[in-house]
Amino acid sequence: MPSAKEIVKEVGRYFPEIMKPTRKLSLGERFLWTGLVLVIYVLMSHTFLYGVPQAAKLSQQNPIILNIIFAQRMGTLTTLGIGPIVTSGLILQLLVGAQIIKLDLSKSDDRAVFTAASKIFAVVVTVFEAAVFTFSGMLGQMDFNTYILVFLQLVAATTLIVLMDELVQKGWGLGSGVSLFIAVGVAENIIVSLFSPIILPDGYYQGIILALIQAALSGRPISPLLVRGQFPDVLGLASTFLLLFFIIYLEAVRVEVPIQYARYSGFAAKYPIKFLYVSNIPVIFASTVFTNIYYLSGIVWSRFNPDNSNPFLNLIGMFNSTRYLEDRILTPVGGLAYYVTSPYNIYGVLHDPVKALIYALIMIGFCLLFAKFWVDIGGLSPTQVADQLVKAGMQVPGFRRAPTVIAKIIEKYISTVTILGALVVGSVAVFGDFFNVFGGGIGILLMTGILYQYYQILVRERLTEMYPAIGKLLGEE
Repeated sequence: MPSAKEIVKEVGRYFPEIMKPTRKLSLGERFLWTGLVLVIYVLMSHTFLYGVPQAAKLSQQNPIILNIIFAQRMGTLTTLGIGPIVTSGLILQLLVGAQIIKLDLSKSDDRAVFTAASKIFAVVVTVFEAAVFTFSGMLGQMDFNTYILVFLQLVAATTLIVLMDELVQKGWGLGSGVSLFIAVGVAENIIVSLFSPIILPDGYYQGIILALIQAALSGRPISPLLVRGQFPDVLGLASTFLLLFFIIYLEAVRVEVPIQYARYSGFAAKYPIKFLYVSNIPVIFASTVFTNIYYLSGIVWSRFNPDNSNPFLNLIGMFNSTRYLEDRILTPVGGLAYYVTSPYNIYGVLHDPVKALIYALIMIGFCLLFAKFWVDIGGLSPTQVADQLVKAGMQVPGFRRAPTVIAKIIEKYISTVTILGALVVGSVAVFGDFFNVFGGGIGILLMTGILYQYYQILVRERLTEMYPAIGKLLGEE
């Protein structure tokens, strides 16, 4: 009987695959491929699904932070965004980290199995999510033939996104397609907030920079631009730059643990532990949970509690249904769904400060919980780091070279930065929601981390092009 690994490999052969380039591409060629992938994704995010009523209006609805994390744009070919890729990757990573699936990712065969399983699972999740979005009525009411047509569009478009991500990671592009799609979505949101020429009902441009120029040239007062609720304003502009510089500073903060080579005691080094040790993973997990609560409670409410008369179901979520043209908009007004939904701006905070406080506490609490969870199963625990250092021939000066000893030394550092990093990441997300940060607090956090990673990639690529011997030393072909 074939093993599970052999089955995954065999099934993976029937899925489309991007082959690695037969030669090492130059930095310029990889730039071109990366740019091509980005252009295709942006065009897809502005191409409406054929047959979907009010698709243009759906694309403007961004009620939840998941649209940033999953690079979604409702009503377009990127309605599912990178959701299936992220979901499948995170779940498989958790299963491998928890040793439920036995794979050693340091071995090439097991990495190939993991890659094949990720693609298979991503396609399965794509089909499931496409069916949910289509047949649940989230994209509007349509006849059966149109449902099938929209479903096929979503499956085909998201499969193309999966392949574009694979193309970038296989060496044709730079970095990760998923990271690129997130960064370009946040950057687009920021550019629109700064320079959009659309005239709003208040008579000013949507882009706050253009609106300030408009006010200066026309002699109109700038006081209406200080706080504009959901629209870009001076408060959001100041908060965005403040948060951006703060995150850039945090990205550079390190705790350095002194280490040395065991065989050559004179060669000392330092093991850097980032202040944002768990990066933005906790807030991604928390936001995903909150969004699932919002969606599921909305489905339960519409099916079983449309008049908010069931006391038990009201604990899950109470909604107010309003119609705008042909659309039905659900607004949470009570229950768990209400308190895990962001107030979105300072007006929402002032309207219900209790909700804002509870939302902030829940967000930060979940970030702490998921940070601890991710350290334990994501290969970041003191024990796993100590094992890696010992295998690399390192030790802490003045202490015995043993994994248990090293783990105890670095545990106090890792535990501290895990807690502080999770608190900061959760607070950044809350701050961005409350003060109308362009792209959202989570979006700025994600984009800054991604751009910093790309800076490191570009430095490495440029260095290996100029000095090929360094590339061989780093293990590049």
